Amino acid sequence: MNHGAASPAVTGAVSRREEYGTAYDRKGVALMAWAHFAHDLYPSFLGVLVPAVQTKLAIPLAVASLMVPAQQMPSILQPFVGYLADRTSRRWFVILTPATAALALSLVGLAPHFAVVVLLLLCSGLSSAAFHAPAVALVGEFGGRHTGRAMAIFMTGGELARTLGPLLITAAIALFTLEGTAIVMVVGIVAALTLFFTLDTRAGDTVARRLQSEQTLRPLLRERWLPITGLLGVTVVNTVAVTPMTFFLVKLLQTRGHSDLYGGVALSTLYASGIVGSLIGGTLSDRLGRRSTLALSALLTAPLTFLYLALENGSWAVLGLIVLIGLAAMPPRAVTLALANDLLPEARGPMAGLTLAASFVAQSLAALGFGTLADLIGIGPAFWWSAGVSLLGLLFVPLIPPTSGRVTPAPARR
Repeated sequence: MNHGAASPAVTGAVSRREEYGTAYDRKGVALMAWAHFAHDLYPSFLGVLVPAVQTKLAIPLAVASLMVPAQQMPSILQPFVGYLADRTSRRWFVILTPATAALALSLVGLAPHFAVVVLLLLCSGLSSAAFHAPAVALVGEFGGRHTGRAMAIFMTGGELARTLGPLLITAAIALFTLEGTAIVMVVGIVAALTLFFTLDTRAGDTVARRLQSEQTLRPLLRERWLPITGLLGVTVVNTVAVTPMTFFLVKLLQTRGHSDLYGGVALSTLYASGIVGSLIGGTLSDRLGRRSTLALSALLTAPLTFLYLALENGSWAVLGLIVLIGLAAMPPRAVTLALANDLLPEARGPMAGLTLAASFVAQSLAALGFGTLADLIGIGPAFWWSAGVSLLGLLFVPLIPPTSGRVTPAPARR
């Protein structure tokens, strides 16, 4: 099959995309980045909470690692949430979920039994499922012709949350103990209030409902199955590749004798560099195309991770390699969501939900598998075994249309 030119299906997708308009809504994109920050601040606590809960409840790491799938697995519902949101209104999904995530994850420290921890994390996971698909669909609409840039800014909100989150929860535990960390829920509650008074989704909701009534989802999926397969394949591989670093880096550094502070700073460094990586990757994908950007990420992530594992010695200087890993590994999160908008603009919510569900489920299974492997062979060797996974993404990149994401010049005004 020739992938050098856009298929009729993708060409149709591009033409349908124009129905949403081409204007870039700065206020809308900024509000969605704020909502993303306020929501994802709380799941970012997991990297610190997993070892903290393991120590408090005296459970094996394999059991504690169940905290990740408990928080992530409800995201399998995201395609259905996206479909429902497209038929109703995305506004309430985005407004209520930051407060829900705040309440659920801020109370984990008070849980007396692991079953209560899992229940709270399931509530957080349902909140995540309800937030992300409608939010990504709105970002695609607010971004107009510059979806890559808009998605990068949106993802910056999430990456900033993941950067500050470990530091926030580490400080809260140090100041108030694990049982006193409920105080951090204030950010999510404030976000819900500000979004209630400022977020307007009426125009996009009207268009989404009209397109939903004009065409059913199943024929679209059949028509564009090949590039969608490429999208989902790259999404899953990238997620599996970055999961060990995002959830178990602190534990790795602790087992090597490094302080909790060093581990928290290392994890925050990864996310901080991911902010820059997402901005660069999303913007670059508008210029070079989504396929080229994703291929570059897959090629760079594995060797940088191997190099870090070989040189890691607890020094602050080696954190520079974590910066490079973040720059290389994090851009696909923004680029794949922009690509989801490119491929199926008639059904942004369900397509965003499908992409996110694939990512969250892959993350859950990867975390559980990594935790089990680490218990069997040690966390250090487990990191080495998982470091080269990103290269498998190169198998799916050719399925993505080479022109996807490239911004064409806007029509001249008469």
